[in-house]
Amino acid sequence: MSVDAGPRKVDAEYAIEYLQEHPEAGLCSEDRRSWITPNANDTDQRILLLDVAEADRLKDDPRLRLVSGIAHAGRSLRVVRRMT
Repeated sequence: MSVDAGPRKVDAEYAIEYLQEHPEAGLCSEDRRSWITPNANDTDQRILLLDVAEADRLKDDPRLRLVSGIAHAGRSLRVVRRMT
């Protein structure tokens, strides 16, 4: 029987690669916790976890943009910028 281990911890480099390969995903942060959600429309889902230092590095990455007006007060969401 296969047991789902849940979200795994990753570094900022892996997380940005994931976000670039999955444009529907997003980086969520709340309090001191950060995670990658597979779908930015549902920020409760967690597929990858980041520690504080790695999340801070990722938040400063110019390839990401902050999304305003998400449903969860106190939670931030960043997604990959669309290049035109």
